[in-house]
Amino acid sequence: MNEMDVFQWPPTMAKAATTATALCLAVCPTVLAQSTPDYDLAPVHYSTSQDDNTITRLQQAMDNQERVLPGQTGKQALNALLAELHIPVSSQTLVFSKTSLQREFISPTNPRAVYFNRDFYVGYVPGGVIEVIACDDPKGMMFYSLNPNRPVKKRKFIRSQECMTCHASRHTSGVPGLLVRSVFPEKNGQPLLAWGTSLTTTASPLSERWGGWYVTGNHGKSMHRGNKWVSSSDTGQHSFPKSRGQNVTDLSAYFDTQKHLTDTSDILALMVMEHQIEVHNTLSAATMGYARHVYLGKAINEGEYDLSSAVARKMIDGYADSILKVLLFTHEMKLPEDGIDGSEAFQQAFSQQGPRHAGHSLRDLRLEKRLFKYRCSYMIYSKSFEMLPDPIKTRVLTQVHQLVTDKKQDARFPRLSSREKSRIHTILFHTHPAYRHVAVGQPTP
Repeated sequence: MNEMDVFQWPPTMAKAATTATALCLAVCPTVLAQSTPDYDLAPVHYSTSQDDNTITRLQQAMDNQERVLPGQTGKQALNALLAELHIPVSSQTLVFSKTSLQREFISPTNPRAVYFNRDFYVGYVPGGVIEVIACDDPKGMMFYSLNPNRPVKKRKFIRSQECMTCHASRHTSGVPGLLVRSVFPEKNGQPLLAWGTSLTTTASPLSERWGGWYVTGNHGKSMHRGNKWVSSSDTGQHSFPKSRGQNVTDLSAYFDTQKHLTDTSDILALMVMEHQIEVHNTLSAATMGYARHVYLGKAINEGEYDLSSAVARKMIDGYADSILKVLLFTHEMKLPEDGIDGSEAFQQAFSQQGPRHAGHSLRDLRLEKRLFKYRCSYMIYSKSFEMLPDPIKTRVLTQVHQLVTDKKQDARFPRLSSREKSRIHTILFHTHPAYRHVAVGQPTP
């Protein structure tokens, strides 16, 4: 094998990486507990707040014996929950690195599955619990676990704070959120932290994505880090072949795919999930940051806060600008020259979930040069966007309207053709009530 085709590392450093992983997992909770994060200060009080979302309402119905979550096995219970939340099975992505709280169950032969739609994420590793993240709560993203091994009538969603060890940091905009990591895993799934780890965003090149993940689908000559792990040679050197595991369409050679709901870890689903995670984190940071800013402003101004002040306008514009950048795919990586080709089942399920006008939707995919046909995200319909503070939401929608109806281009955002602008405006005008109110000069509902 050509030396240029592998990452190499001395075995002593690889051993140090394993030790570093154990230390990191041991000290993270202590480090985070040393100070109170902003999201746990007034007025949000995230950790002690009363949650109010689809999962809490489902649990109440289960407690009242009005509903049950059927299924005698974990796999059956998972399937029932996905149906309840309208999450397509085809959204399945699989991670085999030990980078979550259920790391004792996770390995390349027993990967953790993640499923998602616009407002929910569900994780499951065979033998473990089901994890749920609800993004339709006014207080922020809420994390739950459900033990599918309990009797059907005694199953209960338990709100989890343990997840904040990794899911509330600078990588999630400083609020409870989500992240996708790319690591260099060993054959047992343990990440070699000394080799480095990276956060996957929409700007990440393909060559840095999906270390520790399975990836199915075609992507031409471009290479990613998925579908492989660090191997050891007879000389004691550790290597990570770059070209191995590319354009994989069948995962049965890696593990028993019958343990999961489907046999794919779709490249398209991965990229769509990464985009909406970035949007969710940005929206949550804006909502919590605004609440904290207004609270402090009122505290020093005898209960009054002037939204028209220069300070308030700067704060609102700042959050609106960060939201616009992710909604308009400002830092999106250019797709491989050959484009990408993923699961037809996921493409069909994804395109059917959003509103359409005259046959067009913000969920329409392009898959060449860029992911979506229209560069305005379908996440503008999400519950997290809907729950934005009115001043920020109005500012974002006003800016979107101006961008897609003005002949001039804003250098801060991708250059849109007049046709693309017109199509985005028409779709939003007929499918997004709050946008339509802004477009006709009325307050957002």
